[in-house]
Amino acid sequence: MAQVAITVGGHQYRIAARDGDEPRVERLGAELAARAARLTKALGVMSEAQTLVMVALMLADELADARNGATPAPDLARLARIVEQLEALSQA
Repeated sequence: MAQVAITVGGHQYRIAARDGDEPRVERLGAELAARAARLTKALGVMSEAQTLVMVALMLADELADARNGATPAPDLARLARIVEQLEALSQA
């Protein structure tokens, strides 16, 4: 099994990948890094864990929209929707 190094938010992670899948894992890692950078630019610096959870929530929201046939929202609109949902949960 191959190892791929991806960097997100200045932190490097070694990820196992099937032989031959290294380029795909590198592309996916680059997408995560780009989303984390956009998120940090929009919201400011957060902890590493919080940044990764927010990116994961954005991706999960995008996946849910795709499964439901909805038109994908722009990143900032998606982020605003997620933040509103998290704020509502924290007040419940």
